[in-house]
Amino acid sequence: MARIIPPTRFPDSVAVSYSRSINKLISELGKITLSVYDEQITPQIKLQKSRDDNSLYKLDAPLDVIQRAVDVIKGLSLGIFNSSVVQETASKFVNSLNLFNKNNISNQGKVKGIDPTVSEPWLESFMKTSISENASYITNIKDGYLANIESIIYQGVKNGSSAKKVRDQLVERVGMSRKRAEFIAVDQTGSILGQMTAKRHKQMGVSKFKWLTSNDEKVRKTHRDLSNKVFSYADPPSVGLPGEDYRCRCVAIPVFDEE
Repeated sequence: MARIIPPTRFPDSVAVSYSRSINKLISELGKITLSVYDEQITPQIKLQKSRDDNSLYKLDAPLDVIQRAVDVIKGLSLGIFNSSVVQETASKFVNSLNLFNKNNISNQGKVKGIDPTVSEPWLESFMKTSISENASYITNIKDGYLANIESIIYQGVKNGSSAKKVRDQLVERVGMSRKRAEFIAVDQTGSILGQMTAKRHKQMGVSKFKWLTSNDEKVRKTHRDLSNKVFSYADPPSVGLPGEDYRCRCVAIPVFDEE
């Protein structure tokens, strides 16, 4: 009786761990933002609203204080999202993903007496590129956050918004950055997993794969239509390999020639 080939699995736990690591940095930056805002910017907004004269031309001093406060937030962000922490976060994610996939595909190869992970000349370069790309994604979250909070604060002052309204917008921005981190975690997990799986399948002589979805409510229709269909690695569907499409959690099941 032929042995059953272990399924290719999507590492949800790796994606969750990666998301939590990034969100920890975002939470720290959010706390610092609100602390500086409450101590240095809120008094300036209240000062502006208390003036009888609404002319913005007389607000040079308060605006200077606000700019210095924003610069303080930017400076402190460099301590939270410093290059070593960002690199370590990205490296831990990619290495965990590689270990997960390596064990999974090795178990598939054992069914045919093959271990595709014995020699992997492509791996070092692939890992370095993936780590570098993810370090860039994490840094971009920070840069985007800082640009947005600066805009929120200055637009709030310009429009005469209350200190509370501006603060609520800053809190909302932290939440949006967290959602961005979650998106990147799932998206990158699927993309890197799909590419690693393809390389290791082809390393053990597999030229075809069966598309399998995560079989839940999040699966988009275009991917549901591909489920259980067999494709060639040399000619994948228009959406690419399983996992390569944005936020895709689909996987490739190896199809051996005798199947």
